[in-house]
Amino acid sequence: MPMSATSDLSPLPDTEVHFFRSDHVGDEFKIVVGHCGSSDAALPVPLLMGDTWMHFGTAVEVVRALRLTEVVPPLLVVGVGHRTTDMGEIFRLRHRDFTPTVAPSGSAAGTEMLNGAGRFLAFLTDELKPWLRERYPIAVDDSMFFGDSRGGLFATYVLLTEPSTFRRYGIGSPSLYRDGGVKSMFDDEAEYAQTHDDLPAKVSFIVGGYENPDGYRQRLEQLAPDHRARMEADPGDWAEDYVGDTERMVTTLRDRAYPSLEIEYQVLPGEYHETAVPMKLSPSLRYLFDSPR
Repeated sequence: MPMSATSDLSPLPDTEVHFFRSDHVGDEFKIVVGHCGSSDAALPVPLLMGDTWMHFGTAVEVVRALRLTEVVPPLLVVGVGHRTTDMGEIFRLRHRDFTPTVAPSGSAAGTEMLNGAGRFLAFLTDELKPWLRERYPIAVDDSMFFGDSRGGLFATYVLLTEPSTFRRYGIGSPSLYRDGGVKSMFDDEAEYAQTHDDLPAKVSFIVGGYENPDGYRQRLEQLAPDHRARMEADPGDWAEDYVGDTERMVTTLRDRAYPSLEIEYQVLPGEYHETAVPMKLSPSLRYLFDSPR
């Protein structure tokens, strides 16, 4: 069960910090909650996200700015993260929680942390969402998930396996290839299409225009020699073709002609994988909630 902490532990006003032990995952999560607007006419819609170290503060401030003119409805921003501030540990844990498959033998160290997306999804549906319903007055039949990069992989996984988990999906630069190409999200998409004739969800896919091999090479050319050498020695995910993979997924889903699927795809010109992150949430929210654009 969660343990509460005072909002004084957060630098953002009107936010809360809780610690939640998950039986499904077998680990403790740090749950941060941001109250973003109120309305006599509508209950807040829960907006769930991982990667709180990167997204939570940005999301709260973006939503509050949009709420100044009621561009979006009241939202309860719920970030799921961990106590640690060690970036290496954060990346290991997010890979565990967001990746739906195991890596092939001979892959990089730390792959034993993968394949936890199913358990993380069970935590969200069976443990966290009921706790939110008991604690906060929220629109229980409406919810949104926002995920970027590996979090975008998780969001796509949920969309293609249990789409009714959320009504709206904001998916930024998803890592659709998964680890080592063992099984891609395109395989999951094909499996879903074989047994379903509809996909009830509203989805925003957004990617930076330089999130592809050409953009990676352009970035390298502008770096100092020592920085360039480090990037070339360990390109990691930076050189992946997020633009091509995302466009392929969007095209595939549109071609299915699911009657209840609403989908938009945007490319942010001049943005790399990490520079696009803070610019994805506002257009996602405005599309997903039918706001002025």
